[in-house]
Amino acid sequence: MIARVASFEGVNVEAAQSSMDEAEAVIRPMLAALAGYSGGLELFAENGKFLSISLFDSVENAQAAEPTFDQEMPEKLGRIFQQWEGTRVSVDLYHVAGDDRR
Repeated sequence: MIARVASFEGVNVEAAQSSMDEAEAVIRPMLAALAGYSGGLELFAENGKFLSISLFDSVENAQAAEPTFDQEMPEKLGRIFQQWEGTRVSVDLYHVAGDDRR
């Protein structure tokens, strides 16, 4: 399993929390349609740092999803993302060494 981890800084946490349900309604169907997608986590810290972790079955499927994350998602969430402010500072792929989700 591969985890695509996108890191953001300077996120307006209040705006993100108040519009997360609206964003999820747009994001989840897009993610569910991606080849090899198997779930994810959205994590935030009070200091404005945000992690978006998307799980895929292979490196190839994670890499093939990049146009969705880089183009389609920002286009469809433009107004919401503007409210969140912040900047994406990195995107990395990790091999999942352990998974204790229940």
